[in-house]
Amino acid sequence: MAHPDLPAEQAYVDHAYDCLDRMRAVVERAADATDSEVAALALEAWAVRRLKTFEDAERGLCFGRLDLDTTPVPLYVGRRWVHDDDNELLVVNWQAPAARPFYVATPADPHNVTLRRRFRTEGRRLLDLSDETLDGSGSIAGGDFLLDELERSREPHMRDIVATIQSDQYRLITRDPEPPLVVQGGPGTGKTAVGLHRASYLLYSHRDRLRRVLVVGPNPTFMEYVSHVLPTLGEENVEQRAVGELVDGVEVSVTDPPAVERLKGDGRLAAVIANAAAARAAAHPEELVARMEGEYLRVREREVAELLAEARRELGLTTRARERFRMNVLRRFYEDYGARLGGLAWRDFGEVERALNAKGFLGRWLDRVWPAVSPDALVRTLLTSRPALEAAAAGILDDAEQRSLRRSRAGFGWSEHDVPLVDEARAVLAEPARTFGHVIVDEAQDLTPMQLRMVARRAARASVTILGDIAQATGPVVHDGWNDVLRHLPGEPEIEELRHAYRVPAEIMELALPLLDRIAPGVEAPLAFRTGATAPHVERVPESELLTTALYRALGLAREEGLLAVILPEQLVPDLTAHSAYDDGIPLLSPRRAKGLEFDHVVVVEPALIAEGETGLRELYVALTRPTRTLVVVHSRPLPEPLGAAVP
Repeated sequence: MAHPDLPAEQAYVDHAYDCLDRMRAVVERAADATDSEVAALALEAWAVRRLKTFEDAERGLCFGRLDLDTTPVPLYVGRRWVHDDDNELLVVNWQAPAARPFYVATPADPHNVTLRRRFRTEGRRLLDLSDETLDGSGSIAGGDFLLDELERSREPHMRDIVATIQSDQYRLITRDPEPPLVVQGGPGTGKTAVGLHRASYLLYSHRDRLRRVLVVGPNPTFMEYVSHVLPTLGEENVEQRAVGELVDGVEVSVTDPPAVERLKGDGRLAAVIANAAAARAAAHPEELVARMEGEYLRVREREVAELLAEARRELGLTTRARERFRMNVLRRFYEDYGARLGGLAWRDFGEVERALNAKGFLGRWLDRVWPAVSPDALVRTLLTSRPALEAAAAGILDDAEQRSLRRSRAGFGWSEHDVPLVDEARAVLAEPARTFGHVIVDEAQDLTPMQLRMVARRAARASVTILGDIAQATGPVVHDGWNDVLRHLPGEPEIEELRHAYRVPAEIMELALPLLDRIAPGVEAPLAFRTGATAPHVERVPESELLTTALYRALGLAREEGLLAVILPEQLVPDLTAHSAYDDGIPLLSPRRAKGLEFDHVVVVEPALIAEGETGLRELYVALTRPTRTLVVVHSRPLPEPLGAAVP
């Protein structure tokens, strides 16, 4: 039976939408409010950006209401603020302090809330209401909207969770930007959603100070999956990049073997690059002498050496340091020009500089004294030249490590783990990376020390949020605890934990949890929020039937509503892709590529093969915890020991 207040609430929401439409119309007319062409263009650009913040309202402008014992009228909470023609507030933004009780009020601590009402919406239409009284009675009328949302079919892109943020998530979303925050969360605890909504909240609350936020994820697949959340929250001052895409102009085209990935991620490579940069940019002080107005003017070699040392002491080997040195030499030369010629010194500073630059004279002198070095070329040379690498890595890398790094110049391409090396070289030889007011890093447990250095230099004031799960650490450099990660980042982070697994049902979690004691004994097990899902189906078949059976099970699940994926060992992906009955609509993913993603239905193939290798059991844990509804395990080999004990 429909809630008796549904018509009245629908009328309120209709009025709010009418007012929102009028607010939108005012913004659309903004460019016509001035006669200046420049101002009109600026206003038009502002209007385009502003109008984007209205678009997400069509997905459900208002999702709840609070009755408080401190105010005579209810407070409506939604995706954005709305006021009427008299500037009376109709809907408050979910990020506003006034909305806080909607997320944190409990019967034990009601925050003056007497009733919390949630709306289920479809576009502009209210479908249902759910009431929760906070007077101590614990009375709830209507359905559990959180469970309904969790049981809804997945979509190709992640959705925002503003209507169903839980109190444990909200307290982390709304933490101040400093000190650094680490969010440890197992599968399905919502840590990615926390990070994305935290980006939006921080810009709402600290926009003048932070200005822009950077969100870093593990790979392009993951970034595409989460890419729609922040735009639907109306945020445009957020840059979202995969860690391999952080450095402009470096396109990844090759893949390194695992052992090489591990070595390139080692923090010792920073010292190798620093040595190579120092050698290539070594100073060679030389007197600067030129004739003007019949007199030889000079900056003596001793003075040049002093100016070199001063610039490098303050700014290192960067282009900024080189330019400061050049200008200081020019000033010293101009001083000599004035001192020697007196009243005959008719040229101003700019004219003297142009005279020295004539026919490239000053540039050639500068290149001899302070050689200009391309950071990208430096790294390329290190990776392709034995003498260059031997000189830079002496006493740092042994012979075997140096051999594993070297590769042919022919067909050279950048790998994902070359990107931090180029970034390191640019930081030493060019300019510091662009910084952001806050940096949010997801799946941070998989980042190498060199990748973490790359992230750290983009965070102003050590303002970072780190998201991840040590139990799912499968990167080239395996971190056993957060301290291994944090020693490569600035500041003194606070570690917080999300325990409730909202996405993964208990029946699926129970199959995966025996792995946790082996892969991360110090990590608390996630607490499944949902029960009642179908028990995992585990099926053993002959090896000759493994791929055929996996495909058959996947095709059967493809007829069900929701997203489907097949997760299998990396070495089996080509075999299944080449199968004559393979359906291009079913994604085939290795466990590493599936990390951070979620699906309604998952078929996991040959767990024993996934479990091989240093991080194999962790990769299996990742694979088993991707589904929200159905898990099928197809295997021909015996199951790995922790998993086998959990299967009847």
